[in-house]
Amino acid sequence: MARTDLWDRSSQRALPVWLPVVVAVLIVARVISSRFAVMSPVDLIRWVPAEHAEGMAAATHKPLLYEFSAEWCGPCHVLEAEIFRDPQLAALINDHFVPVKLVDRQREEGRNPPDVARLQSQYSVNAFPTVVVARAGRPPEVIVGYPGKEKFEGFLRGSH
Repeated sequence: MARTDLWDRSSQRALPVWLPVVVAVLIVARVISSRFAVMSPVDLIRWVPAEHAEGMAAATHKPLLYEFSAEWCGPCHVLEAEIFRDPQLAALINDHFVPVKLVDRQREEGRNPPDVARLQSQYSVNAFPTVVVARAGRPPEVIVGYPGKEKFEGFLRGSH
């Protein structure tokens, strides 16, 4: 009777060597992944359209939080992932601010929508991300760039 690989005992003995390696790798991956918080794949912020934001801020007595970003901006994506998808920080923003997301389209379309252009001009936005906290009768508080989660959280807590 001819030997086949299916019944070859030497290849079957290799299985126990691979099995513990695979199990060990899966255990290590599980331990590492359990140390990181699960983040939502989408922003948890309840963004308000720019045309409704000022009225809502006046009615709720909350400051406006304008987030100026661009699709091509790497630090903008980090800000979104670390701040806007964090349940605790998103709750802080939703509870204490009227959040407005303004996406620059100059590079993609050659111009910005009128509300984006007006607010970029009003707050002298020339870099991304730029976050502006504005309230009536007070100068705006501005943070340009993304300084990291701790500093940005401090900025939010100090601004509401």
